[in-house]
Amino acid sequence: MEQHTLWVEPRQQTGKGVNRKIRKSGKIPAVLYGMGKSQAVVVDPTTITRNLLNKDARNWVYSIEDGALKGTNILIKDWQVDPLSRRLLHVDLLEIDVSKKIKVTVAVNFTGKCIGVAEGGVLNIIERTIEVLAVPNKIPKSIEVDVTSLAIGRSVHLSEITLPEGVEKASHSDPTLVACVPPAKEEDATPSLTAAAEPEVITAKKPAEGEEAAKADDKKK
Repeated sequence: MEQHTLWVEPRQQTGKGVNRKIRKSGKIPAVLYGMGKSQAVVVDPTTITRNLLNKDARNWVYSIEDGALKGTNILIKDWQVDPLSRRLLHVDLLEIDVSKKIKVTVAVNFTGKCIGVAEGGVLNIIERTIEVLAVPNKIPKSIEVDVTSLAIGRSVHLSEITLPEGVEKASHSDPTLVACVPPAKEEDATPSLTAAAEPEVITAKKPAEGEEAAKADDKKK
């Protein structure tokens, strides 16, 4: 297993005011949980920010490099980013046992030239990530799915792909990962005759100008 280290220190104080001071000092507030415990900590954002930009690094296992938590193995489980500045605001760290399987989210890469696309179909990618169980040194960077033989009207489910050795599904669900669907039919632009507005039906002849006045005079006589 490739070794990566991270600077993490425990902290006693919590709250919004404390978190603002931590960020102002150049560090990031975080929480470390797992293995039956949870505690507030402070981390150096430099390594985390750089590695979060690398999709292959998101499932890396880190060892805390010094201090009271030295030697603790952790995963970066979740993080929060400021929507405007894109600066890292908070991190969730998960303590793990490197000898036991853990649940992680892994990217799915689709390879090959789909035969259904060559026949006019459209490749519809439904899931770009899947959750799997694996020991830390067996976590794959990605799962490869070959779509070469996928014909129009066919799909690939999670149960149909071969996972790497030591990796298994994280749940009993069997999601569809990708499908080749027929091309969308162009709608007929010609308006339907039945949908056209019906002409006005004239049931009686309207009196010409002056006729109504003449009829009124006849009645008076």
